Amino acid sequence: MPQWVVAGFGLVRRSPGLAGLLAAQTISPLGDAMATTALILHVQRTTGSATAVGLLLFAQAIPPLAAPLAGVIADRFSPGRLLAAGWLAQAALAGLVALLLPPLRALLVVVFALALVDTPLSAAVGRCIPAVVADDDLVAANALRSAVGELGTVLGPPLAGFLFAASGTRLVLGLDALTFLAVVPLALRLPALARNPDGRSRPSFARDARDGLAFVWRTPYVLAVALGFWVVVLFSAPDDLILPFLATVTFRAGPVAVGVLLAAAAGLLAGLPLVRPAGRRLGVTMAIVTGFAVMATGNLLTAAAPWLIAAVAAQVLRSLAIPLADSHVTTYLQRTTPPQLLGRVLANVYGGVGVAAAAGYLLGGPVLDATSPRTAFVIVGSGGLAGATVTAVLLRRARRQPDSRPR
Repeated sequence: MPQWVVAGFGLVRRSPGLAGLLAAQTISPLGDAMATTALILHVQRTTGSATAVGLLLFAQAIPPLAAPLAGVIADRFSPGRLLAAGWLAQAALAGLVALLLPPLRALLVVVFALALVDTPLSAAVGRCIPAVVADDDLVAANALRSAVGELGTVLGPPLAGFLFAASGTRLVLGLDALTFLAVVPLALRLPALARNPDGRSRPSFARDARDGLAFVWRTPYVLAVALGFWVVVLFSAPDDLILPFLATVTFRAGPVAVGVLLAAAAGLLAGLPLVRPAGRRLGVTMAIVTGFAVMATGNLLTAAAPWLIAAVAAQVLRSLAIPLADSHVTTYLQRTTPPQLLGRVLANVYGGVGVAAAAGYLLGGPVLDATSPRTAFVIVGSGGLAGATVTAVLLRRARRQPDSRPR
């Protein structure tokens, strides 16, 4: 058995509360990845337009504009109850789409609603992790959370491709609704976190939202990581939009090949055992920069891939860096943010990631329609490298400021 698996079991034994959290973060993202793949294939088949697929992904990515208020919700309510209510609402919406399979405009509205409900949920999960593991285990716990969440992107797309080819969109969306229902009992077992620890009355939602935004903008290292992350995602997000067209247009393959390409995120499993040693050797902030750079390099190699299998290998390389970057971003925020602000800071930083992804999808569709999948990947990879450079420069400047706190 691989050493990282043994270490993961050890961490779960030391932190029993982590087990249910990881199980929920495995099951629900699996259904999400399946549904997203099926909807991409459905919109591509019914419209033949990259811009239409881009609009679908844009509708899914834009709700994090509400992150400042979503973060307040994550800080004010019990994470377990919030997650249970959110997953029940998402099950109802996914079931509605499976039954009706509405036309594009109505579909975009429901996809937007699904993502809007999800906006405070990720912050609630991130807020739970420091409560169920020791500080020394934060990097490992965040890496496991990232890995099991991304496991859905490994298994979901090829499974959705097979099911879509056999039975169409409705079956896949119905299974997505069932995954939301399956994780509700796990959410109810999560610990109840202390609210308003200073005993004072709560300020307004607007005041709480402003406080969360202010912490991000006034803390140099947090701002540096956030801005760099947003730039990287702005350029790298469209790779999910481009990959189906790379498979079907460039390599003239079918839905199963689309699923296999999207599932190349399996490289994150190989990257998981590297997270902790790389973080110790590089330091938290350099691990973030390195992760961004490797992700961009994988996209550039995808642009040059002569065969489908080479494109899959390039995307595997890209995904090696996903847990390295993501787990260290989350760990840094958890360690440097006061507990009463953590939900808002996580929601604001990752909400900005969602907005950057939405902008990338909105721009990526027309660019892909006007060029080709290979050219689009050159743009994506070059922009990602620029984003990694921006991150390094901002972190270097932040280090010179007296109130910065490198960890």
